[in-house]
Amino acid sequence: MRCTRPILIKKGWYIPVQSDFAFERFNLFIRQEDHARRDTYLNAPLYYALTGRHGIWVYEGYSALMIVCRHPHIAGRLLVFPEIGHAQGKLMASVLTDLTPPAGGVQLARFSAEDLAQLREALSQKNFSPISQIDVCEEAVMDWRYPAHILDTQKVSLLKGRDFMKIRNKIKKVEGQTEILPLHHPEAIRAIRAAHKYWEGSLMMRDIESADSSGFYKALFAMVDEWPELFHGLVFMQGKRPVGFTIYDKPFMQTSNLLANLSDAAIAGLADFQIVETCRAMQAQDIAHLNFGGSETETLNLFKEKFMPVQSLDLLSAEVVYAPQRDLQVKSGQLKTSTDLL
Repeated sequence: MRCTRPILIKKGWYIPVQSDFAFERFNLFIRQEDHARRDTYLNAPLYYALTGRHGIWVYEGYSALMIVCRHPHIAGRLLVFPEIGHAQGKLMASVLTDLTPPAGGVQLARFSAEDLAQLREALSQKNFSPISQIDVCEEAVMDWRYPAHILDTQKVSLLKGRDFMKIRNKIKKVEGQTEILPLHHPEAIRAIRAAHKYWEGSLMMRDIESADSSGFYKALFAMVDEWPELFHGLVFMQGKRPVGFTIYDKPFMQTSNLLANLSDAAIAGLADFQIVETCRAMQAQDIAHLNFGGSETETLNLFKEKFMPVQSLDLLSAEVVYAPQRDLQVKSGQLKTSTDLL
């Protein structure tokens, strides 16, 4: 088993690199057809780079790869993602056994029930493991607190039937007032930065805090600047004002992952309009499905469910509990007092 060390590169975010294991090789490996996961974010190098913007490592072994990164919102905690490949949990078990848990703990991220079962079985086969237990826990801050929803882009593009009646009515309010720019438009990058500033201002006025949003968008914008060919997306304008944008990655197995979706909440129907138009753009690119991702809140989950997902994936978080390590050079015993001797 080998592990890379994170190397700080342009724009101030991290990507896994070592002399014989470049990012390009990582990308090629996890996007092989026989490595496809139902949760396609696990096959998305850009997702790992964004989530692991504070530090990220790639491990290799048993003909598989896996990612460990610093938690983007909780200091001192590591996130461990499921392995990609056919190691049947062996790589995950070896990595977790070898990890030195930091003060904030070690958390399994985006695991399916099958991933967890494979890991537990692989741990049970090891002669020694410092792991005393793995406790499934309710996710508090990450976007798989609620299921990841996958949309049929053609179905959403057409908006046929009663299921989409409310969305059809809502988007009528903004269709004629909103101009759409593709992400490769010369003004698009400046516009999405401005839209983000407007959005941050609106949160401030409503006394709402968004955990590490500035760090996420700073990393995202830096990546779009550096590698525009890796991204697709749309920018939404009303007059000269950018009011929202969507960004998604290049498709894998006819599915793209939504990496960002930001809109002005004060404009009724805009959020719905952005998703519909994004699905239409994807249809034009022959992308069959959009992985809409999960949600941190019930309100956001209900919004995503309106688009009639064709599949919804329940993903798990779990705490990896390590047994305390005893120093064999240190012994303890009960101090006997004069009363004990009587």
